[in-house]
Amino acid sequence: MSRHEGVSCDSCLKSNFRGRRYKCLICYDYDLCATCYEEGATTTRHSTDHPMQCILTQSDFELYYGGEVLPADQPQSFTCPYCKRMGLSDSALLEHVSAEHTDTGLEVVCPVCAALPGGEPNFVTDDFARHLSLEHRSGSRDLISFLISFSSIN
Repeated sequence: MSRHEGVSCDSCLKSNFRGRRYKCLICYDYDLCATCYEEGATTTRHSTDHPMQCILTQSDFELYYGGEVLPADQPQSFTCPYCKRMGLSDSALLEHVSAEHTDTGLEVVCPVCAALPGGEPNFVTDDFARHLSLEHRSGSRDLISFLISFSSIN
């Protein structure tokens, strides 16, 4: 099982931890390990009401999805940073945000950028729908390409 290299839990301060990582989609650069997330860790800026994106390590991702035939449009599920709706593919997230949150100008962390290997984990935008349509229209294919190239390196 690999670690979340270069990441520290903002509650217990454990760094390079194993297992699931939860990234807050409201707070800038706020991550929790699975234990602290499940215990409902909060701070003066972070509350349990904030939507969180679950991020797997590369080896956990391969273990979890390994051997399964995945539909091309959903290698990973994402959480809406506005309403906390979970289980969305990248394309369903774009459709959802475009239909339900067009007038929302709240600055949020992009869950797709945060979850993709090599993505920008703290990318903040105040026009999330536009960001999704410009940057992640084919995000799942990018992830599959990454996984193929990653496995050919090893």
